[in-house]
Amino acid sequence: MHVGLVALGDTAYTLDLANLLHDAGLSVSLYLSYEHTVLEVGARDRPVERLYELGLLPSECKVHLVRPPLKRNLFSVLLFYRLSKTIRNDDVDVVHILAGPHELWLAILSWFLRAIPVIGTMIVPQPNMGQNIPPFLSRLINRILARGSDMVIVNGKDQIDLVQKLYGMPANKIVFVPLNARTIGINQPVQRNIEEPATILFFGAARLHKGLEYLVRAQPIVSSRVPSARILISSRGEELQRCRQMIVDGSKFEIHEDYISVEGMADLFQRASLVVLPYLSASTSGVLMIAYSFGKPVVATKVGCLPEYVQDHVTGLLVDPANVEQLAEAIICLLSDDSLRHRMGENARKWVLMNNKDVAGQTIKTYEKAMAIHASL
Repeated sequence: MHVGLVALGDTAYTLDLANLLHDAGLSVSLYLSYEHTVLEVGARDRPVERLYELGLLPSECKVHLVRPPLKRNLFSVLLFYRLSKTIRNDDVDVVHILAGPHELWLAILSWFLRAIPVIGTMIVPQPNMGQNIPPFLSRLINRILARGSDMVIVNGKDQIDLVQKLYGMPANKIVFVPLNARTIGINQPVQRNIEEPATILFFGAARLHKGLEYLVRAQPIVSSRVPSARILISSRGEELQRCRQMIVDGSKFEIHEDYISVEGMADLFQRASLVVLPYLSASTSGVLMIAYSFGKPVVATKVGCLPEYVQDHVTGLLVDPANVEQLAEAIICLLSDDSLRHRMGENARKWVLMNNKDVAGQTIKTYEKAMAIHASL
């Protein structure tokens, strides 16, 4: 089977999926954003070649890079129509579009590709609080993707009913496939590969729904009980600037605002003692899967599908959203007990690797079902 993977956002996740499918014996072609690929490999020169040189992708996988103009530029229609022709000319058997909540042109691409079986992964079925486009527009984009796809993949069990209700898609065309492990970063050589004591990592874009504010507010409580605790933040955006102003003791924070390459990501996660996801709303979380892949326990909130992935007191600790005291106590609990923290981290690593074995099989079955549905139309 020849699969075409299309993604403009999370390049690292798409590369991980491509590796997983390739290892399962499928032929894979990728259609990725030029800018995101450049950021991932850390160089503008020969980005595709760098993917192979860094071991991020098998040489058998073919890569096309796309440079989409601004979302409101009507030239995008022509660009994505041409992309659909490229995909068809590559003779793929099935197209898998991984679409974020803002990616209108990827949703439209699903309609340009109606001659081929199309699977759409709906990354965020329900708009998150505080997102930078109106909720109705996010739902419209998801509706276009749903109607243009033969099958829709969701990454949370509860999201099947949600997609059915919000977008009128029949249940037999929606399938739950869990997130796969984020293994690319693990294979990257880094100078520092030893956990730094009492280091708390927040990783990812600083958007309102990510709840960074509550981690900043928890810092004085954590430091009063674990004086050596430090918070490592790798993020960017206006919300980060707002949270910076709330910091009481700057010496307790290390903040990285630049885009982090795969190698840089590996360094940060290896340094961390634990990873914190203080989200106020969420669908699932790629950051959580990265943490697990590096054998790090998490402190996460009981929102969205996170409780499906976090086994409380086994792979991490779950707390209520927007609860500074609970968040601080959970962090203190893990930082104060090395044995417990390392045991949870090892549980997380084992769970995600076992889960990964199922993801490839479930994804391939979804492709086969989409091909059968498409053939019957």
